[in-house]
Amino acid sequence: MHDTQAPEGKHRVNIKKAMNRVKKDDTSTTSQSMLRWDFRTRTWGKITARVSQQYNRQVFQRRRTDKITHTGTNRLRPADDLQPLMTSDNFSPLSAGGDNLMSPDARISYNELAHLISRSMGWELSHVQDDLHVRLFCSAKIDQLGSIRMCWATESKYPYYNGARRDVMEIDLGNNKRGLAQLVSFIEMENLPPESTALLEKAILVRWLSPSVHSTCRDDFGRPMCPYPLSTNHCLWQWSDAGSNRACFRVRGFRNRVHAQGMWNHVPEPQRTQAIQNEKRARYDVLEYGSIICHTNVTIDPSTGHILQTIQMI
Repeated sequence: MHDTQAPEGKHRVNIKKAMNRVKKDDTSTTSQSMLRWDFRTRTWGKITARVSQQYNRQVFQRRRTDKITHTGTNRLRPADDLQPLMTSDNFSPLSAGGDNLMSPDARISYNELAHLISRSMGWELSHVQDDLHVRLFCSAKIDQLGSIRMCWATESKYPYYNGARRDVMEIDLGNNKRGLAQLVSFIEMENLPPESTALLEKAILVRWLSPSVHSTCRDDFGRPMCPYPLSTNHCLWQWSDAGSNRACFRVRGFRNRVHAQGMWNHVPEPQRTQAIQNEKRARYDVLEYGSIICHTNVTIDPSTGHILQTIQMI
């Protein structure tokens, strides 16, 4: 259970600690060592959880009002065959795009995004579809209580690792509960409805994760804990299921259109069919920046779709 991939894990002292946790003595000695380690970990886990709850109650209101984000310069643009229908290089009006997917970095239809924005912001759907000016970005600087982090949501524009990076965030679900969501895009909106007093609104487009059916219990934040022995510091998630295939995937000629637009060209040909299948029932949402709690470390198993989250204890 010692993360030797972390930079501090390569220090000679920490490597020695990791070696002390492997079975190198008789069964009795190893069992006693493991029980002592498990007791210490569980004790500190309860202490840090209690402190975190007290701290979160104090800063929750501040997080809602602080300056959260400054959108970067990596703007996304409509596909070439749809760009003449849009205003400038925005994705506006959304009604012109219909059931077409917006971009290889945001594989959601114009109609889907319009409905999500309308529901999240409480605006009239007709105004969102016909009048709202929408811009999408694949990166942003998120400022949380003085700590600034550059976050990414792209399959093509990240400067390293073949251009792909999608960060996962813990989301405030209310009642001291937390969920997990993957960043899909950052949104800027102008020409807001008359009832809005602001000139510009910002939001995030996310893809939800749900607790895995293989998790055995929940912690104090409602997160799905892994079975023993990972139950002290790891959670297990899976992609949320929308309950039915998304409307844009049911449109006649869907595969030919997305192939022509290169929506999944970043995925190798042998895995492309599976990647498209994985998106059919994806559950997306538009959230305010204030709902973000923090960045989280996850590992995704491409064969099963299970997502392992490491809970860092301070």
